[in-house]
Amino acid sequence: MASMRRGVAETKDEEEALLEQEELVSGAGGCTKRCGACCCCTVLLLTIAVIFYLKWQRICIGPAFPHDDVDAHRPAAFVAAEALRRAAAERAGAELLTEEDLPNAFGLLTNAATGAVYYEDMNFVQGFEKPGCLSLVVEMFHRLLKLLGWRVPPSRRWKPPVEGETMDIVSFQDYARTHFGRALPGEFLEDYYTGGRVPSWEDNEGHRWGIMKLTAVVKAARATGVDPITVVHPLEPRVAFDHRALVNMASDGFRYFGPMEVKYASNGFFGASVVEQRLLGVERGDLLGMLMTESVFGAHLVYEAETELFHVDLTDLEKYPPLPGYAALGGRASFRQDAGRLRTVSLDYQGRRYTNFSDPQVDEAYEKNNTRTGWRMAEGAFIASLLSMTNLVMHVKDLHVEICTAFQAVTVDAFAGQTSHPVRRLLDAFISRSVQATNDNLRLLYDFHAADFSLAPLPHDQQLKLIDEFIKSKPLNLAALDMEHYGQLRYMDPSWSTEEAVQNASSWGWRWHYRALTVQRLLASYVTCFLEAEGVDDEAIMSDNYLKDWWQSMIFHLPALRRATEEDSAWASAELNKLDVEQLVRVLSTLMVWVSWIHEDVGHSAAAYVWNPVYTPMCVPEDGVGVPLRSWLFNAVAYRSFVFLHRSTLLDEAPEFWFGNAESKKCFQTFQETLKSLGDSDVAFRECDQEGFYSCVDRVETAVSS
Repeated sequence: MASMRRGVAETKDEEEALLEQEELVSGAGGCTKRCGACCCCTVLLLTIAVIFYLKWQRICIGPAFPHDDVDAHRPAAFVAAEALRRAAAERAGAELLTEEDLPNAFGLLTNAATGAVYYEDMNFVQGFEKPGCLSLVVEMFHRLLKLLGWRVPPSRRWKPPVEGETMDIVSFQDYARTHFGRALPGEFLEDYYTGGRVPSWEDNEGHRWGIMKLTAVVKAARATGVDPITVVHPLEPRVAFDHRALVNMASDGFRYFGPMEVKYASNGFFGASVVEQRLLGVERGDLLGMLMTESVFGAHLVYEAETELFHVDLTDLEKYPPLPGYAALGGRASFRQDAGRLRTVSLDYQGRRYTNFSDPQVDEAYEKNNTRTGWRMAEGAFIASLLSMTNLVMHVKDLHVEICTAFQAVTVDAFAGQTSHPVRRLLDAFISRSVQATNDNLRLLYDFHAADFSLAPLPHDQQLKLIDEFIKSKPLNLAALDMEHYGQLRYMDPSWSTEEAVQNASSWGWRWHYRALTVQRLLASYVTCFLEAEGVDDEAIMSDNYLKDWWQSMIFHLPALRRATEEDSAWASAELNKLDVEQLVRVLSTLMVWVSWIHEDVGHSAAAYVWNPVYTPMCVPEDGVGVPLRSWLFNAVAYRSFVFLHRSTLLDEAPEFWFGNAESKKCFQTFQETLKSLGDSDVAFRECDQEGFYSCVDRVETAVSS
């Protein structure tokens, strides 16, 4: 055997064994060579596939790096100040990221992945053209068929309801038990209602597929003991107060539109430029006072006649502990009229009152260290609290949980036996996709815990606790949401909610309320006109069992309406013999303005705030330093892919099945024409998208459909 180990055969048996060894070695070598060739071919094919995919994405959808001019609409003075902050951060070393650190790998991968995996599923429903090469091929094929004389049915945004089909009204908690496999914390979920399923005339394939993919990711991560949302929790790395860097970090890798495009349901990253344009010439840059004057935050104002001050009290938020490392919510602010705007006179936060907003040390920390201290820290945390109240209470609690899902499910089920009923046709636009949007959001926010950061810097269980306690301590009354009452309950002078006040540079006008009140009055006129054209009068109502069943079901399933009938029966009565056209117009115009116009104010229009972390931060680190990259990217991506969804608008062409005759159709056309004229001529409506804090009138959704 020693001779075999030396490779020399002395006997015939040893010679045969040596030959077998040589064959094995040579075979293994051949196999290794073949495997190497296979690996090379596989890598080459994968590389070609990736290159082809990226080229296809670029040609058919858009570039990965749009290179939009982020500073095009910004005043030069603010761009220069930002350059100084950027330079200060770069001199300090690698602690804060700036534009010099682009592209950011975490941002690039996050944007590319969410864009490729989820964006199309959630955004493009029936009747909306989907981007991409496949859509182009399908369009060309349809054109060819038309040339050959074939009839190609159009893709309709609106399909008529199916006679006899219901949505099955269930409590949110029952829905969670059935579809999430568990109950969610929050007693209120037992008392508020949604639809058990999406109706067949609203396509749900994309939504279902997107949620299935996300469910698979979450389950796989949790199987390893990791909750995916915890990836977003770390505060590091952080970004300087560098708007240009922040915008690109949230945009690089996303192909469907650039950050400065107003496209689909995106109002663009114009929040910073809108803020800066409004602050030009304003004494000491009163950011908070300007926001209360111009934006949806004005909805939270209450007037005190004795002191002639306007107040916003958010101290109810103070008892909810924030996510670790983030500043607590809460505070109180007071404002005084100063010519055509509100001026901040005091700001209370964490036991301190600020009245001096010109502290050189605070300004130096902000400009040289990218750090909020003193009154700037209080201002940032108070703005985050305003956003939390707007997102979590007005948007999620009031609109999604308390109103829109029950409104749709009750209307569909009550008129299932007579889908051509005039009131069913009247409401079709205003109940569209509300159950689809809300049920999916419930899962995303509180089953997958995406509510962390995206609604408030509070843990998801604390948010459910907050909603539960607000419902108990401040129960919603639908009559109080009527814009005709809304100002009275806040002790506001009606003259502040007029076109003259808003356009008068020497006196303050309550812009948010003026806009909402004007649109509610337009909707009331439309409803009145429609009902008259369709022959729905007081006498017809008394003999209409479908309508009376719908009214009773609405009172039972919408606690806010039930409360209105109990506390303000002159506004709405539970007694069927008192139901009349006047009451219907009041209730329906209130519901319509909230689910369409005001939902837009707190929904798509939120781009001006959630995509603007330098001026309107959603989450402020408790040490005030910079912008935490992960929570910022998470919020930017979450809103772009799951909140700012492309849906039908109030000025879209209406389907014929909404109308029983030419007169009722004319009523809707008149409403559209009047609304459009406001967008053209009234400054409160015209300053929008790139130029204001609201969506333009042609981009306002008909319902809580996103």
